[in-house]
Amino acid sequence: HGVNGAGCSLSCASKNRVPVPKEYRLHSAFRNQNQDLWHNYSLVKTAIGEECHGPSKVKTAQFSVQASSRWVEGEPLDASINEWYLFHGSRPEALSKILESNFRLTLAGSGATWKETGKPKGLPLYGFGLYFAECITKADEYAHPVQEGDPLPIEPDAASTLYAVLLCRVIGGRCNLVDTDEIKPDKLRTDVFDGPFHSVFGDRVSTLGKPYKEVVVYDKDQTFPEYLLVYSR
Repeated sequence: HGVNGAGCSLSCASKNRVPVPKEYRLHSAFRNQNQDLWHNYSLVKTAIGEECHGPSKVKTAQFSVQASSRWVEGEPLDASINEWYLFHGSRPEALSKILESNFRLTLAGSGATWKETGKPKGLPLYGFGLYFAECITKADEYAHPVQEGDPLPIEPDAASTLYAVLLCRVIGGRCNLVDTDEIKPDKLRTDVFDGPFHSVFGDRVSTLGKPYKEVVVYDKDQTFPEYLLVYSR
């Protein structure tokens, strides 16, 4: 049934699971040339870099993600401050707005996998924030087919259904590692806004045996939506 399929229950979704695609075929890639977004991102990157390399009670541990292990054209990533390439999936109209004016924190939670019937938002696993995935498979869960008339530079393909996701630069800085099911969303936010951390690194792979890692940030300028990727399943 997919994400939020017809408001079905957890038991219903469990019985009617959508198979994970066997492959993803890239059709085209568009690079975002939005100078305003890049300027804001660069300022935040410099500030976080100074904090990470300065004195602190919390060490800046480095974390690796799969998406950043592949070569991508552009300014090199700074691994010392946990700068990564990560995926983000959403509806085509939402992707278009993100490319133009970046993410909107007021919409955080609107893409949550589970929502109460009639509610526009659900409570995401790590609380309200901007979520990014290291694997296209996770971002693809939130992608929607590209339709004629969508505000993206994409022509629908008669031979296959096209989808789109963003490949974003994300600055993790000092990451608050969460690798258990004992999650307190409000404390995670507080530890970023009033504590020493810049992001949440949700590692559900190493100890829980789950398939994905996710990163959550609470400042839109810690992200730069650099590429729009168009693909088919």
